[in-house]
Amino acid sequence: MGASAEDIVVFCRLNLGEGDAERLVGWIAWRTGRNQAMAGAGPAIERLEHAVANWLDDERRARLLAWLRRRIADGRAPVPD
Repeated sequence: MGASAEDIVVFCRLNLGEGDAERLVGWIAWRTGRNQAMAGAGPAIERLEHAVANWLDDERRARLLAWLRRRIADGRAPVPD
């Protein structure tokens, strides 16, 4: 099952607050070896959209969405501490 950047952004809009979205951008940057500032300077959700669209391939997007769904369903924070 694939996941587009839009699939992840829609899920995050429904389930994450601004702070969690920003932490997720940072986490993705760390996991991909990128500088978080490369995601832009706009709102966290726009920065997240940039990160998942440009820094992740289809397989990584699918794995990220499945992982986020599991964490949210289990009542855990979307981004590990």
